[in-house]
Amino acid sequence: MGKILEKDGPTGPLIGAVRTILRPLVRGLVRRGVQLPQIVEELKALYVDAARQEAAKTGRVTQSAISVMSGVHRKDVKRLLEQTDDVSRPPSVASMGSKLIGIWMARAPFAQDDGSPLTLYEKRSEGSPSFEELVSEVSQDVRSRAVLDDWLRLNVVLRRDDGLIELNTEAFVTPEAEMEALHFFGRNLRDHVSAGLHNLEGHDPRFIDRATFYWGLTDSSIEKLRLLAQELGAEAVREANKQALELATMDRERGDGQNRMTFGVYFHAEQDEPEIKEGDGR
Repeated sequence: MGKILEKDGPTGPLIGAVRTILRPLVRGLVRRGVQLPQIVEELKALYVDAARQEAAKTGRVTQSAISVMSGVHRKDVKRLLEQTDDVSRPPSVASMGSKLIGIWMARAPFAQDDGSPLTLYEKRSEGSPSFEELVSEVSQDVRSRAVLDDWLRLNVVLRRDDGLIELNTEAFVTPEAEMEALHFFGRNLRDHVSAGLHNLEGHDPRFIDRATFYWGLTDSSIEKLRLLAQELGAEAVREANKQALELATMDRERGDGQNRMTFGVYFHAEQDEPEIKEGDGR
């Protein structure tokens, strides 16, 4: 491994903190079928954009400077800089899963004329249309059984009693409510991370970022604390929202406001090994 991953290196503690942050996020990505190559491409774009902004502070925005700062190969830096889309865009190339589903719902012999996906045999030798044939439409290098096992795990497809494979359309059609939840999931975590980095970098004034944590609690104790946190959190958000609305109204009338803010609360509980001693509030 490179020095950046060494525990005793200058970035070791930061990498450890990042690993802690990423662990539940990666777990959620795996559960939702998001694979590493998609995230790697997003990370490259984000690294290039962040390095470009840092380089602009010194007035030397060159591909070499961005490559050195970000660790991204120069050819990728050049490609990403030439892209005009925002770095928060979804992956430009559809994933294999999206392609397969698109074919299954639109093209014969896998779909009816109205786009309804047909049930499929698992193997070409069992009959047609088959899941094996579907996968071969997109890739000759990927084993259809591997895709099928993964989709069964993710509940994207269902195996019927007669052995046929059925597309579970409810598994990948995202409701508007989930889209809204994902929007705030990203925005809220972004701002929480930004607040923490603001404090780590020693900027003034510091942003509030405090928590209390205990372990060894029973289910009933967790429920009592969850309800307490819900009550206190709702009260705090209501009061902050009330004052923020009043101030925002006045500032917009003057037309000189250029800042935004986020104030939020959260509660989390799970069965886990203790990482710190109880009552060690931060």
